[in-house]
Amino acid sequence: MKTLKVAFVGQPNVGKSSLIYQIAGGNVQIGNWAGITTTKYTAVVEYKNYRIELIDLPGVYTLSPYTPEERVARDFLIFEKPDVVVNVLETPLIERNLFLTSQVLELEIPTVLALNMWDEFTSKGYSLDLETLERELEVFAVPVIGKTGWNKEKLLELIVLAYEKGRKPKFFRFSKLVEEILEKIWKKLEKQSFASLFPKRWLQIKALEGDEYLSKLLKERFNFDLLRCCSKERHYISEAFNTSPDEVITEERYKAVSRLVSEVLKQPKEIRPSLQDRIDNLVLNPFVGIPLSFIAMFLVFKLTFEVSSPFADWIEGFVNFVGKYTSLLLESLGLPEWFISLTRNGIIGGVGFFLTFIPALVFMYLALGFLEHSGYFARVAFVTDRLARFAGLTGKSIVPMILGFGCNVPAILATRTLENGSLRKLTALLIPFMSCSARLPVYVLIALTFFPTHPEFVVFGMYLLGLVVSLIVAIVLSKTVFRKTAELPFVIELPPYRLPSLKEILRSMWTPVWEFIHRAGTVIFFANLVVWILVNIPYGSPPEKTLLGKTADVIQPIFKPAGFGEHWENVAILVPGFLAKELVVTSYATILGVERKEKPFGKENKFLEDLKGQIEGLLKATKEAVKVLISPLLPSVLEVEKPPSSLRGEIKKLFNKASALAFIVFVLLYTPCAGTVAVLAQ
Repeated sequence: MKTLKVAFVGQPNVGKSSLIYQIAGGNVQIGNWAGITTTKYTAVVEYKNYRIELIDLPGVYTLSPYTPEERVARDFLIFEKPDVVVNVLETPLIERNLFLTSQVLELEIPTVLALNMWDEFTSKGYSLDLETLERELEVFAVPVIGKTGWNKEKLLELIVLAYEKGRKPKFFRFSKLVEEILEKIWKKLEKQSFASLFPKRWLQIKALEGDEYLSKLLKERFNFDLLRCCSKERHYISEAFNTSPDEVITEERYKAVSRLVSEVLKQPKEIRPSLQDRIDNLVLNPFVGIPLSFIAMFLVFKLTFEVSSPFADWIEGFVNFVGKYTSLLLESLGLPEWFISLTRNGIIGGVGFFLTFIPALVFMYLALGFLEHSGYFARVAFVTDRLARFAGLTGKSIVPMILGFGCNVPAILATRTLENGSLRKLTALLIPFMSCSARLPVYVLIALTFFPTHPEFVVFGMYLLGLVVSLIVAIVLSKTVFRKTAELPFVIELPPYRLPSLKEILRSMWTPVWEFIHRAGTVIFFANLVVWILVNIPYGSPPEKTLLGKTADVIQPIFKPAGFGEHWENVAILVPGFLAKELVVTSYATILGVERKEKPFGKENKFLEDLKGQIEGLLKATKEAVKVLISPLLPSVLEVEKPPSSLRGEIKKLFNKASALAFIVFVLLYTPCAGTVAVLAQ
């Protein structure tokens, strides 16, 4: 059976992944492209006598390699040489999408145009002359609907037909002067040893543009100086058009696309402003759109942490249930107490602590998936872009940074929606400065203890300080380490508003959640294990005699200049605080001896009764989550349980007002939690 390698190419959010899912019946393998975090979807289907491998290339607006995604897409098409290219277009925006098509056609690979969202296109009264489109470009064109899989059989049929005919597509012709310059360039290149390795038209244009990646490749492999060879032609065309060669080519592409569209696109007789146009007039207004975008992100913030909270609590209870009966089993085997504690609190507790992140991630990505596939995300990025550029970011950075106020872990994972690698890294590095909900109990403890009359000012001040610090860091990094990020143009398509399907939302949720499970989970588990060892060795010793206490006592002088290093307790709690910032308060309670003692489980065994309680607890958690989802949208996400007065009394012995403020500033700025470090490492 013959294997066909088929590459799916298109701009971001045109529905390539949905189309592949429909063709493959959901049997899709998920991975990552080498060197970038963009998800890689591949699938294999059998059709007639062919085994067809479907490969979803990263969504790109151009094949000029300004970003890692563009470089991956272009290198695959040039060097992997797929048998057929399926160029997926968003038909309602066909003129904009054909700009990428103009570059794909130059690669001389048999091409099929998949005209996606055909239902939206025709519902607006538009029609397309498919026969003329196919004749002018020498390609096959087929209307499809990626969400439902409509016409997927026809698409497969044309893929096979394109391969069997082996017909090279016809590229767009440019103006007479540009074509003459391209021909002169070819005369210089055609006798070179590398000329046969690349498509002729593509090589001509890249030489005229002075493509730096191709120039570097030819210099390293063939010792050929492309820039010097074609410098005369580039200078001539720059003088003739009074602009750079690459901008000349871009303009020529748009003109050629416009000529084609005028031939094949039939518009309705009367075009009235649609409901979407009227909504955009409101949403894209900066005075209205920016507040609306922050409100939308707050609602995502609320949904994620209020709806997921009952499930996280249930997971914690279930882990205790598993730990209890594992301990009973080990105790019945006569194993030592320290081994039982290690198993229950170090190993099972480590797994449980990691699992408590999962509900927040699931609901976060369900909400983000809905906003992304509905088309609203693009509007948020567009309307906040000017504000973000002041700090060297783009509008797409705003969304994950706002989400960082809930939890840094899913917020950093949300940066995967940013298409540029440098921008992803810069945004991810700023998110830990956002005061996540885990830091809030620490702020509240200090604020109520030392500033009881106006604790709200202290807490608000910490949130504001995090924003100011992130702004300063962003400006510095964008002008130094990530200097090129700020220079990249911000290009984003504003897709039509649409109601996404449940499958689309679930797919967009599953990929990052699974990535967190198998990558970050290991780091969090071992971090928990290390903290257990530090807190419990020698086993049964008072806190100040453990490894944690002795280590804190040794490094205590280092923290004296920070203002809170006079007491070893303040240094010791920073270690469990690395595991999770909310452990700072509970660690204080343990070290200072004011925690509430748990009842020993002894040898009591009520397994069936406890199991029933866990099932009832899951049902209760589900009811609570649904209740929160439909309740009035109040900012209860910022509510936090007050620390006990006994703890506040002990804390007063360790700080004065100045050192207390220094401590919470340090909690804000020092190493983020283990989960955050784990996802940052990705």
